[in-house]
Amino acid sequence: MSVLPPFGLHRPTTIAGALEAMSFDDMPVAGGTELLLAMRMRVLRPDSLIDLKRIPELQTVEIDGPELVIGGGVTHQQAADHPLVEEHTPILPPVLLEVGNPRVRASGTLAGNLVFAEPKSDVIPILLALDASVVLVSASATRSLTIDEFILGPYYSAREPDELLTQIRIPLGRVSAAVYLKYQTMERPTVGVAALDISLGDGPKRRVVVGAACELPVLRDFAPGERIDAAALAAELDIVPDMAGNERYKRHVTAIHIDRALARLDESPVR
Repeated sequence: MSVLPPFGLHRPTTIAGALEAMSFDDMPVAGGTELLLAMRMRVLRPDSLIDLKRIPELQTVEIDGPELVIGGGVTHQQAADHPLVEEHTPILPPVLLEVGNPRVRASGTLAGNLVFAEPKSDVIPILLALDASVVLVSASATRSLTIDEFILGPYYSAREPDELLTQIRIPLGRVSAAVYLKYQTMERPTVGVAALDISLGDGPKRRVVVGAACELPVLRDFAPGERIDAAALAAELDIVPDMAGNERYKRHVTAIHIDRALARLDESPVR
């Protein structure tokens, strides 16, 4: 693997200090599992990196009113091990413990995964399924976006160059049962399927989210007791053929895993 290109390094200890250093050519980094790889491939050539690991506000997991709040610097492993995450979103730890490998889980962050907008992410589909949102802070404003508003396409998010993703916020008390299944033969998943029983403003729903098989994760809500035709749902998807399989193969695998996730949701879900 090629070496990293030259770059400067900032190590702020506050969010304000990080924002002051940020620009189009000066990029924040927490775990760096995606960013450093892109730099080695010369896809990205920032003038400097802004190390976020010394900012305490980004390292917290807490309950804020009706939401679980995961800081922008919290790693996959830290979130998976945290008792508040286990208590309030029990579907999340088993998903995070299957992300990448131990090195990626120990250094990579949930926020970094979202910002990089990896289309074969495990994190993005499950956070979408949980109705999570992100908080973006700049020197002049703060805004909140839902996951579907934030993830705009493969490797393309709504974060502006002067914004820092400081929080991931997950509503509590909505999900009564959940399952996440994935099929993976290569470094990243071929397909990931989340199936949940969730309460929304218009009543209870059965939710299915399909990730990795398409450019963007796809969410569908169904009424309680409504028959869900996995093959028909898979047929609606804009499947992307790649090294993991052609369109026909991936559509077949997706239908199978939708069926399996729904069956497991009825039999032995995470509650």
